[in-house]
Amino acid sequence: MVATSLALGVVMGGIQHQNLPDVLPYVMAGILAFTLSGTYILNDAPEVYISSSNIIKNHAYPYTFYSFESVTRTFIIFLHNIVAFFIAMLILQRLAFPNWTLFIGLVVVYVNSFLWGTISSMLAARFRDLRFLLPFLQQMIFFLTPVFWQPQHMTGWRAAIIQFNPFFGLTELIRAPLLGHMPSILAWEQASISLGLGFIVWILAFGHYRGKIAFWI
Repeated sequence: MVATSLALGVVMGGIQHQNLPDVLPYVMAGILAFTLSGTYILNDAPEVYISSSNIIKNHAYPYTFYSFESVTRTFIIFLHNIVAFFIAMLILQRLAFPNWTLFIGLVVVYVNSFLWGTISSMLAARFRDLRFLLPFLQQMIFFLTPVFWQPQHMTGWRAAIIQFNPFFGLTELIRAPLLGHMPSILAWEQASISLGLGFIVWILAFGHYRGKIAFWI
């Protein structure tokens, strides 16, 4: 995480003609935040049921157990990485006290990741090719989401990349508080819509197909 942030920080700092200490906090916080949503849902979650196939076939644990275990593990790794983030900010003299909305954002992102991650796990179990396709989609979305570039750089029709990208909202709910700011209204709206839609899709899909997961894997 630190190496990737440093590499992107150097490149973006050169493109935007900014000093590394001014760019790196934004990039590091963005990568940390995106890992909780985009990276988990599209890269980690597709492997959850497939990698646990032996346990699923031999034990009667609820399927939500595997999803909760996976998303919780991702958040624990995030908590470890956040220590490195604060140490880096201290060294760069850019340390800011996190905004109180960080706690709300973490809950919203956690539930979003659980809901959409479960759906992703089910789809990958049913259609095996998706476990290879979704990680490539994650890489594309990573570049289309303001993880290491500023949203205001997208003007005109390109602004739609931000307006209709739910991963922007989920990323911003974590990044902005880490940098000491309040998330934008757009970020809250996107995260709320994603949460509501995810709950509806999860109820319909999981309720109808959970009995077939054991046969898919």
